[in-house]
Amino acid sequence: MLLRLMTTVAHVDSSCLRPNTLVSGLLIAVGVAALADALTPALLAAGVVASPMVVSLLLGLVLAQFPVMPNAVKPGLDFACRPVLRFAIVLMGLRIGLPQVAAVGGSGLLAVFAIVATTLLFGYWVSRRFGLSTDLAWLLASGHAICGAAAVAAADSVLKAKERDVTQALTLVTLFGTITMLVLPMLGSWLQLGADEYGFWVGGCVHEVAQALAAGFALGPECGEVASVVKLVRVAHLLPLGLVLAVVVARRATGQVRGRIVVPWFVLGFAAVAIVDAVGFVPYSVAQPLRSLCGFAMTVAMAALGLKSSLRDVAKAGTRPLLAAAATTSVITAVAFALAVRC
Repeated sequence: MLLRLMTTVAHVDSSCLRPNTLVSGLLIAVGVAALADALTPALLAAGVVASPMVVSLLLGLVLAQFPVMPNAVKPGLDFACRPVLRFAIVLMGLRIGLPQVAAVGGSGLLAVFAIVATTLLFGYWVSRRFGLSTDLAWLLASGHAICGAAAVAAADSVLKAKERDVTQALTLVTLFGTITMLVLPMLGSWLQLGADEYGFWVGGCVHEVAQALAAGFALGPECGEVASVVKLVRVAHLLPLGLVLAVVVARRATGQVRGRIVVPWFVLGFAAVAIVDAVGFVPYSVAQPLRSLCGFAMTVAMAALGLKSSLRDVAKAGTRPLLAAAATTSVITAVAFALAVRC
């Protein structure tokens, strides 16, 4: 159905699809996102756990390989990858749950911060050691350290990286997040970890939110609840990530750290919305539809990122990005496990 839609759009009179129009590209991205939303429950019933964002990204990647995408849809896809994504990041502040994050306690918060900071630094360092570009190194490190594809997209909103780098980061983070989601329940059962230990380990190292929840609840509701809260703490690090990358961009532009640092507006909006929600200024009847809107907007952005991507560019990159992602996944898994058994 979607291929037929894109073929139809490709043959529409060019006067209806002027380069400055956004409608055609947005409609295709929304269509892919809607299909992903519809497919996700069916996949879950079949035993395949994936968030609508990941399904949307994968659908977009597959469809992008067919030569039926007209150039006129590019402005709409660009709009979905930038303004729509940034709007979704602001609304993500409603999904953090600051009271639940605070309930982790000082030592728990410090442990999660150590996981995120170590993964960011190591991920960037090892990616650069493998000869990857600066942007790709930050994208990979961000996706591994915080919340998978959403963190990659958020980092790209600041960095404005090349499409090839974004595609590689999204693909690799999704791949290794899936691997950890499948392997950790088996290891947790074999090691006979307690609910707190296993939940912290999963929440501390699995990339995607949906993947962390799936791996956590695989060993029981108590494990899943701990994993959920720890994962929320990691997601809350989107704010400091935005600040760090703002410094990186400022330094790149000026050649020195003391250059003028422009904090992205959507990073400040994310923090403001999280605080407003935490103090109870947003009624549940308003917050819940906005959370759903946030999820769908992020799914649309992921569809657009996939639709703009080429898997051929990923294949041309060779094994170096794969090895960098594998090393980063190994480190965050080991660090999270060490802190889980000590806490």
